[in-house]
Order: sequence, then C-alpha cells, then structure tokens
Amino acid sequence: MVQPDDGHRWAWRRRRLAWTATPGEYLLSVRATDAEGHRQPLDRSWNRGGFAGNLVQRVPVLCLDEDAPA
Repeated sequence: MVQPDDGHRWAWRRRRLAWTATPGEYLLSVRATDAEGHRQPLDRSWNRGGFAGNLVQRVPVLCLDEDAPA
C-alpha cells in the first residue's frame, strides 16, 4: 500500500505491505513507476561521482524460526 499523495510532486511516499514470512532468507525490494510508465532500473552503470542513484533499493532480510533453539 502506498501512502496517499501529500501534494508535493517529488516527495518520498511510504509503502506498507502486510507479509507473513516463513523462516529463510529474502531480498525485499521496491520499484517505482511514474505516471508515464517509466520504471526504476534494476541496475545502473557505475560512475565515479555516484550520481543518478535512481535504482531499485534491495534489503536483505533473515526470518528466524520462533521455535528453533537459540
């Protein structure tokens, strides 16, 4: 679920997703699409200054089993 528009054209918007995960490793990502259908690239070409960092953000997640011994 994407947070409603607050009227600022270039503002960040929160996203929320209810997720019931099973134990394991996951790679969560969010990919934006604009009103014209352009999507964020999955990867970008390297540049020395680190400019144009408009790519899909990826977050590794480890879900543990509640019943497993510590």
